[in-house]
Amino acid sequence: MLGRIIAMVIAGVIIVYLVRWIDNFFSGFRK
Repeated sequence: MLGRIIAMVIAGVIIVYLVRWIDNFFSGFRK
């Protein structure tokens, strides 16, 4: 149970960082 919660938290953090990186990448690409 605890391992599943930790995995979900890590996955959430990775998704947030990916979204930020992609957003910054496209923002810089347009300019």
